[in-house]
Amino acid sequence: MKVYIDTREKEHAINGIVAYFDKHGIEWERVKLDTGDYMMEGEPNLIVDRKQSLQELAHNLLSLDRARFYKEIRRAKLNGIQLVILCEHGPDVRTFEDVKNWKPKYGKASGRSLADAIFRLEVGYGVPVLFCSKRSTGKRIVEILSQEEKDGNQDLVRGD
Repeated sequence: MKVYIDTREKEHAINGIVAYFDKHGIEWERVKLDTGDYMMEGEPNLIVDRKQSLQELAHNLLSLDRARFYKEIRRAKLNGIQLVILCEHGPDVRTFEDVKNWKPKYGKASGRSLADAIFRLEVGYGVPVLFCSKRSTGKRIVEILSQEEKDGNQDLVRGD
């Protein structure tokens, strides 16, 4: 297995992820991806887009700048790419219900408005949003890209 990591992913953000890959003998390479952040070699139709927190996800889904994010979502759908969003937020956010109770540090978004936006994203575009802690991101990326969890499987929405 070889995982491609988008070159726009910041070095400090991927350190734990590539450490997991190295520890488990997973080859990886940094390349420019047109969509998302992680893709398995030979499987261009399944891509993981990593978000570092609910705050980043809220910005992508609710801010005035959201058109750029939705353009990427539509491009993926038009090209037959199953995009999966993996949000690293920590142990307090593992399910959709946890998102509803989230209170942002910055901005006016509420947990409820973010949960509604996630629901619209999943229903309207077929893009699942999954949650994990930063310590398990590498493992979750491998699970998703290995398709160990199939579409519609409720385990996809559970965290670690």
